[in-house]
Amino acid sequence: MIDKLHYYHGAAIVSLLEEDGNVSVKKKGLLGYVINNEVFVFLKYTTKARSPWKFSFDQEDVDRCLNMKSEYGTIVLGLICGGDGVCALTWDETQSLLDIRPGWISAQRKHNESYKVIGSVSKLRRKIPVGRWANIISEIVKC
Repeated sequence: MIDKLHYYHGAAIVSLLEEDGNVSVKKKGLLGYVINNEVFVFLKYTTKARSPWKFSFDQEDVDRCLNMKSEYGTIVLGLICGGDGVCALTWDETQSLLDIRPGWISAQRKHNESYKVIGSVSKLRRKIPVGRWANIISEIVKC
């Protein structure tokens, strides 16, 4: 039987590889991956089939991201929304939603729309396009 973490993380990572075959991916600790030795990707997933999707962030998650920020400089958060897609957030967006404290982030969208993202501290002013996941890595890494 395939572990759910492997199933969801695998789907997210494969979509990165399909966008640009010149991407290297290395596992780094729990729930994280390093892309091209310069970007830390932190993934969270939910198996819930429909919007809204809510993700919890405990102190360990926050500390992990802060440590990876100091080590790699760039962090991307991928919120895997069941089978719907991956909502990609930059570290700056994530910080604005959580204020570097434990909390939650919710992503929601209607059919053929972008993700509306709300956090325990604030909400994003703009919606996140569904296709941003693969593109955000390309923009940051400049493959």
